[in-house]
Amino acid sequence: MPIVKNSEDLDYDYLEKLYENKVFEDYKCQIIASRRYEEVKISTDKLTFKLIDKEQRDTVSLVHGEIEYYNGVEYFHIIWTYSKFPKQGHLSYLFDLLIYEFGLKLISDEYHTSPGSKEFWQSLMRKKKYKIFRLNLETNHKRNANKYDEKEIWGTEEKFNNIQLLNNWNINILEENNELENVNENIAHTDDVIDNILSLINEDKQLIKSKNVSKRKIRLVAQRI
Repeated sequence: MPIVKNSEDLDYDYLEKLYENKVFEDYKCQIIASRRYEEVKISTDKLTFKLIDKEQRDTVSLVHGEIEYYNGVEYFHIIWTYSKFPKQGHLSYLFDLLIYEFGLKLISDEYHTSPGSKEFWQSLMRKKKYKIFRLNLETNHKRNANKYDEKEIWGTEEKFNNIQLLNNWNINILEENNELENVNENIAHTDDVIDNILSLINEDKQLIKSKNVSKRKIRLVAQRI
């Protein structure tokens, strides 16, 4: 699933480095209507798309991505989006540009922010401007995203919760010590107890790791109807 992160965790310095040395050219739309107050600029490598305010000359919205192939299909992998004025249609316009002007299939990154890109994709699903699919990269199973519950598309990031795991380990330690007292083993048995505890710790780590890996196999795809 696209893993949801807090929008406050975004690294805007990283965003600027993505395109700070790029050369941008003006683009006149041929299929979709032009904007009244903004103009389109596209990097020469056609990986970064910007809407620029005609008067203030500042960036009001931006999409940056990379061309990636999954199971033999070409996608424009969305790596970063930005909108200076959320919910004003600027980012949707750039998606229209990518899909209808350039005929690209857009695929989401493994991370979405909330508030932010998660809600944006949800709005696209409601508007039905494009076909939005839920894609499993591992199985290549692709189905209309509206057929799924929200929890089957987005998952919260499962971090390594030291407090929770320590509580689990403390319970296991008590259980092991109780067994030790009950059987009145000699101190040599302590090594077995420690081995069991370390094994349980490793199992917890592997469980958390496997859950995160499986979630990151899920993507959202947007393409023309």
